[in-house]
Amino acid sequence: MQEEIWKLETAYFTNLYKADYAALLALIHPQFLGWPDGVPHPLDKQGCAHFMQQLIPAPTACSFTIERGGMRVLGDVALSHYTIKVHCSDPAGVTHTQASRITHTWVKEGESWKLLGGMSCSQLNTNKREIS
Repeated sequence: MQEEIWKLETAYFTNLYKADYAALLALIHPQFLGWPDGVPHPLDKQGCAHFMQQLIPAPTACSFTIERGGMRVLGDVALSHYTIKVHCSDPAGVTHTQASRITHTWVKEGESWKLLGGMSCSQLNTNKREIS
């Protein structure tokens, strides 16, 4: 079950960077509520669609990697935590990487999982704090 969710996480960002909004929105629950980093308030599904279209207005050659943090699945609900690193090249060919921490909540409806909520935070500070 966890691998199914990780595949959906990958599909979410693949569709975003391809600017395939129909495929992307098909993954999102009608009651979605999310809070992207840098946005002053949470967004519903329609607000999320508008945000994504402004963020990635056309397909891009950027690539990404997902560093899995953790996941919990309880019945028909899954919670995923991870860091996404997005790699984009500027016109001079220099690659820049931006990292964000992501939390997504998925809910299963029938045979398919839908993204119900999420939150992101830019990972500006790479210093790690150990919890003891």
